[in-house]
Amino acid sequence: MTTTPPDDPAQGREQVFDHVGDGVCVFDAGLTLRSANPRVAEVLGLPAALLAPGTPVQGWLRHMAEAGHYGPGEVEHEVAWRLERLSQPEHQIVQRARPDGRMIETRRTPLPDGGFLMVCVDVTERLVSEAALFENRQTLEVLLAKTEEGFWFIDNAHRTTDANPAMCRMLGLSHDELLGRTIWEFVDAENEAIFRAQVARRNEGRANTYEITLTRDDGGRVTCVNNATPIHDAQGRKIGAIGLFSDVTAERQASAAARDAMALAAEQSRVLALTLDSLSQGVMGFDADLRLRSWNQRAVELLELPVELLQTHPSLIEIGRWQLAHGAFGQEMDLIEDDADRDAVRRHIADRLSAGEEPVLYRRRRPDGRVLEVRSHLGRDGGQVRTYTDVTAEVQASAALVAARDEAERANRAKSAFLSRMSHELRTPLNAILGFGQLMQSDPARPLEPTQRQRLQQILRGGEHLLALINDVLDLARVETGALPMHVAQVDADALADECLNMVAPVATQRPVRLLPREGSAGTVLADLTRLRQVLLNLLANAIKYNRAGGDVRLVCRVNAERVHIDIVDTGPGLDEARQQRLFQPFERLDADRDAIEGTGIGLALSRMLMEAMGGRIGVRSAPGAGSTFWIELPRADGVAQMPSAAAASASGAAVSDRRHVLYVEDNPVNQLVMQGMLSHRPHVELALAATAAEGLAQARRQRPDLVLMDIQLPGASGYEALAQMHADPALRAVPVLAVSANAMPADAQRAQAAGFADYLTKPLDLPTLLATVDRWLATTAG
Repeated sequence: MTTTPPDDPAQGREQVFDHVGDGVCVFDAGLTLRSANPRVAEVLGLPAALLAPGTPVQGWLRHMAEAGHYGPGEVEHEVAWRLERLSQPEHQIVQRARPDGRMIETRRTPLPDGGFLMVCVDVTERLVSEAALFENRQTLEVLLAKTEEGFWFIDNAHRTTDANPAMCRMLGLSHDELLGRTIWEFVDAENEAIFRAQVARRNEGRANTYEITLTRDDGGRVTCVNNATPIHDAQGRKIGAIGLFSDVTAERQASAAARDAMALAAEQSRVLALTLDSLSQGVMGFDADLRLRSWNQRAVELLELPVELLQTHPSLIEIGRWQLAHGAFGQEMDLIEDDADRDAVRRHIADRLSAGEEPVLYRRRRPDGRVLEVRSHLGRDGGQVRTYTDVTAEVQASAALVAARDEAERANRAKSAFLSRMSHELRTPLNAILGFGQLMQSDPARPLEPTQRQRLQQILRGGEHLLALINDVLDLARVETGALPMHVAQVDADALADECLNMVAPVATQRPVRLLPREGSAGTVLADLTRLRQVLLNLLANAIKYNRAGGDVRLVCRVNAERVHIDIVDTGPGLDEARQQRLFQPFERLDADRDAIEGTGIGLALSRMLMEAMGGRIGVRSAPGAGSTFWIELPRADGVAQMPSAAAASASGAAVSDRRHVLYVEDNPVNQLVMQGMLSHRPHVELALAATAAEGLAQARRQRPDLVLMDIQLPGASGYEALAQMHADPALRAVPVLAVSANAMPADAQRAQAAGFADYLTKPLDLPTLLATVDRWLATTAG
């Protein structure tokens, strides 16, 4: 195929084919019409005579001004003003209403020769659609506001002869860099096929709007809609084409995201509906006016409510009155367990309950004896979700649990007595065996022959092993029953770690395993010195026994703001996940019996119990072929979060009848030290510390305190929120909570009292006042 050499591109830009869907016209530098398609007349409301080449733009302006396109203004003034604007070489996008109400959008783009190209679009239907689809319209308006049309001029060889700045930005090239490059350099194989098909259609006179994805010079991709128009010279010869490219990348991405979001929302709605219907709890959702908006079938079953009533979307009070009328609460509401809850529900149904006074959690029995737990989940908008749980089995199990607990305690006492007797009976002969054995071994007057000495060493080794087994079994039983004494104090963890490394060094040499010096520093911890030594020796001994010959054992210490971590690292065969799950079970030795490795299977189980009794933790990280790291964690003695003394008392099992437990929730370390010093005047008071509301609630649930001192300003949840959670917990509801705050205004104390605080103490604390207040409230909880 032969091509006509390209003429002046400026001449080509004066012509536009009639088949372009929008109105397109080109004016030269003198504002004289060079070419226009018939669609311009339809869109702008011009007579066909004004489309003749050579028509000055003033003729268009005057005709439209006289036809009322520009409003009621004076015709010549409008013509002069608009002519002045058209003479400015600038991009313009203007929307206006025709006298018949149709909306027209004109897009004017300056041309290199000083003229301009103008695209005229009837956007009436688009604006109507945008009004009907508000969200899509917003998206399109943003895209249109930020998108410029790209104009790309090519010759018959498809080489770039000109392009506007928008087109250059789309392709990521400067104007000079783009000149002379073919359109095929900016498409992949798939989009090249689209280009070639559209070029063929244009050559046949069937050009249309199509979508194409261009590849930028930096490899990025831009999705565009292109209106392509052939350009002819004055003799009618085709000299190239002009493409009008609109970047719709963001629009396509937004549409895809919107489709994905709609699909996700629909799926979430479906899953939510299925989830609600599959719940074992009844669920009812109320709006800010406490009118029913949603419920599941389980709520209908548990509350025995007619569906017809729920379909009227009754208020929470109306539902309560229906239940009261049908005997759901019993005579005088006696089916509600707690007196305060019963009174609150009664006042709520009578619409005499103030906001915030309704119980968050209460239980009631149905007339058939089933027990329901009603819990309110309050929303920030004033609405709430209520859940209804059938806890009949839980109530029955609780009663059975009390009986089982009593039986377990009796069994524990019997076990302790048995173990005590067995310990005495076993240690007596062992004392003789080991004592006499050591005498024989060290008797210089009657030295043993080598064979006899070897046999005696086996006897002593067996006796020591049996003694260790007895000690481990007794310790395990005593920890389980709370009878193992714990003396928690400050311990120099570094010195203890070095001591333990020295103690196991002979065993490592015999193995042989290389025992490396301690790495890092642990500082001072809160622990029982004897029991921590027992745990470290057990972990080090295991790391040596289960290591490979010639392997290494490392002890690594590190600390953070509140805790101390000690790792025992070996180079043994490692453990898979299943074996790690079995490690800390009593008498579990994995494959040690098969490998003829000595041990009882008690050490790790006992170590875990001892660490928990000291307020610490123990665990393992391992993988087959990668060795194992057994780690322990304890509170720092100089940290803020110290182990509550109540935990030590529980571990020791030596609770004194007159000991009282006080929990102080305070995030300031200095304030904690002040409280510790003040309450040291009361030796019978054991003070536990917590730095956050969540930590305080966790400690209170582990060891129910006799009294709680609560700071108001806490990180995370405030003192008020912590108080609400305690009141919602049946086990902690009766514990008196005293506010301790630096807020000293009368309104602060009134708010605290209204929230349910038993008393209010202000900072700085007065020692006599504090002690008197603590004494008074502890007296109310005595017995």
